Amino acid sequence: MEEFLLICLFILVVGACIGSFLNVVALRALSKESIVFPSSKCPVCNEPIKWYDNIPVLSYLFTFRGKCRNCGCKVSPMYPIVEAITALLFLAVTLAFGISLKTLIVLILLCIAIVITITDLKKEYVFDIHMWMFIGFAVLYSVLFKYGINNAFEVCVGLLSGALMMEAIARLSYYLVRKEDKSEEETTVENVEEAKVEEPSEETNDEDVDINEYVKKNKRAFGEGDTYLAAGVGALLGWKYCLVSIVLAIVVQAACLLPQFFINLYKQKEYRLLFSLSAFVLIALAYWIASNLVTLNVFLVFGLIIALIFFAIDSISRLKKTVNEQGFVAIPFGPALLFAAFMLLFFGHPIVSFLKKYIFMMLG
Repeated sequence: MEEFLLICLFILVVGACIGSFLNVVALRALSKESIVFPSSKCPVCNEPIKWYDNIPVLSYLFTFRGKCRNCGCKVSPMYPIVEAITALLFLAVTLAFGISLKTLIVLILLCIAIVITITDLKKEYVFDIHMWMFIGFAVLYSVLFKYGINNAFEVCVGLLSGALMMEAIARLSYYLVRKEDKSEEETTVENVEEAKVEEPSEETNDEDVDINEYVKKNKRAFGEGDTYLAAGVGALLGWKYCLVSIVLAIVVQAACLLPQFFINLYKQKEYRLLFSLSAFVLIALAYWIASNLVTLNVFLVFGLIIALIFFAIDSISRLKKTVNEQGFVAIPFGPALLFAAFMLLFFGHPIVSFLKKYIFMMLG
């Protein structure tokens, strides 16, 4: 028992140290600095951090207590949170799969996912190198532990289906809430030339591109990074679980963002859109709860479905109007997709069973 606890403690320490390194990898990718030099420093005053202030989790809580010793600026709690989460994930994966090659590859995938999550949450940007690493190790995992080398074609199907599903969602979402431009047909060739979006120079940072210019130019509601991530998820889980992961990610994203979105609508006095969205959500929840408790009358079901369709159409129409007036807002989808993917990787069967029993039942 003591030996087991010591092993668990060792894994937690290793995980926390790697979590600290993942913070460095993500943040220095954004700042375009080397992950080796210079050594850890305060992001505000650039004062080097002492070794005793660089101990994962513990230093933040007990030595410098969340403030730089030199300038007194507050240090983001993201650092100890990432370190603690990484430590717990390392322990959980090791306990689930043991000391094995499978554990190593899953941990690498988790580390890449954490880096992608940090960059996406902070700057709504995912770097190509991180995406390709995730796809590569996802393919390796599936070939070694899911399908086998002889069924590598299944991996390709999953990879392509993930990319195609996310690409379709990106295009469809754009056309649902795209900005209307009534003067497009009347615009002369000269005006078109003047209105063209200036191509970014080599010195321009891709992550600094304006979201509305990007959406207008590419005619998609979010970036290609999510398409590549979905391809990796498809390679990792297969096309069926990839579809479930996208649906689950949308639910997770909505659960996290809807409360703040409703508050913002109230502050902006968008009462009609707020009413339509609230009505749609409440009716959908009531329908789901009631259909899993009792057998609903066919006329009641028909009425609820008509109400859902009405409020959905009204919400989309008013949301389009809001987008036309205020523009698109960048919302990172990668973290939700990665969270859903790993939930399905570890708990795929219970999650799918729950969906079949409690969600799809009400559809038929």
